[in-house]
Amino acid sequence: MGEKKTRLYRNKVKTGLDTCEFEMALTGRNMKDLQEMPLINAQGRQYGSVEASKGKATIKLNLPRFVRDNNIHPYSLTESICIEIIRNDCETQLKKIFGNNMNTQVTKIEVNITQPVSGNATQSNVLNLLSHATLPYASKDNVKYVGPSRKCYLKEENHTVNVSRRHYFYFKFYDKSQEIIDKRRKFNLPIDDVPRDLLRMEIVFVERTLDKLFKSKKTLSDVLTQKNLIEIIREYKRVFCDELVDGMIIPYLNECVNKLVESLTSTENPIKTIAKERELIPDCEVLRRALKRYMRIRGKTNNAARDSKRYAEQYDLPTDCVMTIHDFKLACG
Repeated sequence: MGEKKTRLYRNKVKTGLDTCEFEMALTGRNMKDLQEMPLINAQGRQYGSVEASKGKATIKLNLPRFVRDNNIHPYSLTESICIEIIRNDCETQLKKIFGNNMNTQVTKIEVNITQPVSGNATQSNVLNLLSHATLPYASKDNVKYVGPSRKCYLKEENHTVNVSRRHYFYFKFYDKSQEIIDKRRKFNLPIDDVPRDLLRMEIVFVERTLDKLFKSKKTLSDVLTQKNLIEIIREYKRVFCDELVDGMIIPYLNECVNKLVESLTSTENPIKTIAKERELIPDCEVLRRALKRYMRIRGKTNNAARDSKRYAEQYDLPTDCVMTIHDFKLACG
């Protein structure tokens, strides 16, 4: 029995593509090294590059940059009408370099949702939740990059979390606002107009996922179609909802709740539990659920919502991280 197809509500989708990479084996006269050359469209926007070495050419296309001057947001379904123009432009330029040898093969596709964190959440707190939730499931240790806090340079906060499922895909979650600020500062550009609350949740599809999506039709002209754009976005939703949220985040949050309840029944003191088990509270919602169960066990009036809010303010606990994950899930369509 085949895999059930993920339902996609296109009018709600905020997912889109970023960079697509292709490789091409060179033969005969085309077997020459080529330093990186830009691919520039008729509007003067550089949207990609091509280089060749040791009989292999590598083509990188950043789809948002074909239609905009930045890639703050991905190339979306609403822009997919231009996908044929991008394909034709790229193929025309490649033929000028390599002739009619267009046996390209897709090797990587970056897909993401980029939007503000929800409520009072911070990118760092959401990334902390994601880092802990994905740790047991990674094929190798996940990698967390930290940097100075925007509020206080003496403090550190999470900026990026990388997790891989080898041969299929890897997750890259990061503070998009910080990335833009760092790049602008490097070139002494103004940063006042940069939104401070952008989070990017990216899934990079490789090897076996690309085989599943495209079978043997993996050339540039095969892949860059409106139909395939929809299927790529559908696969993002499947991986995000089924593998990340249902398979990793929800079990992690449930385990945090269970351990907090154990601590509460042991200490009989929420403040002691918060001090002792702060790492088990990636979001105030986790504490609320634990307090609710504890109060039910002890036969007390359910004041979990009120108490958890008070403790969150009193001890500066993370808030609205779970809401942020939920809102990104809705953005999958």
